[in-house]
Amino acid sequence: MGPSLSKIKCLLAAAVLVAAALWLCPQAVAADEDAHAGLGVMEKIWAERFSMDFRTLTYGVDQKPANSSQNPSNNFLQMAQYITVLELRPDMRLNMEPLELSAKPRGRLDYSFWREGIRKGESQGDDDWFVNEWLARLKARENLFLSYGRENLQWGPSFLFSPSNPFFQDNGRRNPYLEVPGMDFGRLVWIPQSSWTVSFIANTNEGLNKTSGPGLFLASSLPPPFEKTYALKIDYTGRQNYASAILSHREGFNDSLGLFGGWTISDAVLLYAEGAVTQGSEALYPKSNNSPFGASMQQFYLDSTAMRPVVLIGGSYTFEGKGTLTMEYTYYSPGYSEAQAESYYALRRKAGQAFQTGLAFNSGGPLFGLGQSTLGQTAGTGLRLLRRNYALFQYVQNNIKNVIDLTVRWTQNLDDGSGQFTAVLGYSLGKHLELFTVGTAMAGGKNTEFGSILDYQCMIGVKYTY
Repeated sequence: MGPSLSKIKCLLAAAVLVAAALWLCPQAVAADEDAHAGLGVMEKIWAERFSMDFRTLTYGVDQKPANSSQNPSNNFLQMAQYITVLELRPDMRLNMEPLELSAKPRGRLDYSFWREGIRKGESQGDDDWFVNEWLARLKARENLFLSYGRENLQWGPSFLFSPSNPFFQDNGRRNPYLEVPGMDFGRLVWIPQSSWTVSFIANTNEGLNKTSGPGLFLASSLPPPFEKTYALKIDYTGRQNYASAILSHREGFNDSLGLFGGWTISDAVLLYAEGAVTQGSEALYPKSNNSPFGASMQQFYLDSTAMRPVVLIGGSYTFEGKGTLTMEYTYYSPGYSEAQAESYYALRRKAGQAFQTGLAFNSGGPLFGLGQSTLGQTAGTGLRLLRRNYALFQYVQNNIKNVIDLTVRWTQNLDDGSGQFTAVLGYSLGKHLELFTVGTAMAGGKNTEFGSILDYQCMIGVKYTY
């Protein structure tokens, strides 16, 4: 989205809220004249109907791109070594019951410097103005709601990723200081009973969900090409358990059934599970053929009728007066087998060599173009995870001495031996100010999932809320 269009959308969102407030003025005055005789018309609106939170984040990122076949010498992904960012994050809400309006316009200023690759020594500053989320929600009846807008729809108890969610690759839990880009949804929500909720969801546009912020962490982290997706979601919430089922259809592809649930065993123990099952797979897989590289990436299982399940099971234990330990295991059947992984890395290596040779001799040509397009496919396979078996271990402890929040996480690829360590630390300096850091380090060779993109990334910043 171009900056000028984003600025227009920000202004339009703000204009809608202000116009609605002005429209509501006579009604608010008539209804509350006696109770608020001492207040002006606009003061009543701001105090009773309109609310706003405002946050600013300033942070710096130091990251080292891995010199792998996916990104040889950082010439393909061209990731900056140093990034500084200032983000403005106002959240606005206007309640004109039965209509509610909200908007989350964003301003982002960043400056990047390259130390590796063909952009070595370059620097670049940029600004972006956009609306990450906005929503118009109508209460048609006491138990029936209609809405349309740009949202970040997340659900499920899992930390590694949410297999039951057909809309988002990223659940935002790896780095809580980065926002997940929103997509455009229409929703109808019906609440037949207090324990049951039925939602009809239509994902009509990809919105801003095209990138995943500074740095890529998995070879498969690029989102697949957007297609409209429709879902029926049924939720049950009990006293000590909950469960949901999500039936979805992605235009041009097969249907998918997602499930998740949780059980409270005791005050300290929580068990949960999440999963999905789909016929075939729209992801790209390596297939041997007569191409110059001996193989190419193809949607090999697109028309397959075989069921491909994804199962995630997890549990957490909360220590008395201390933190919470969480463990998860994931079986991801759409991921590559050992033989497919070997073919994938062999193809990626040949594509990387052709790409590098074309750059070195400034020759271009068909092999250079083929190598470049193939690397694009190996970076965006359409798989949420590259292999099939994963484990996650996480420890969270908040309010340490009333000022520190700590999260430590290890994610292990059980098939190729690579891993990812993440530590998130927040330090409160009072009611409004917080220092934070998010550090990530990769373990594994260059022909592994976690070792292909980054060696490490460190993010340090300050969040101010008022």
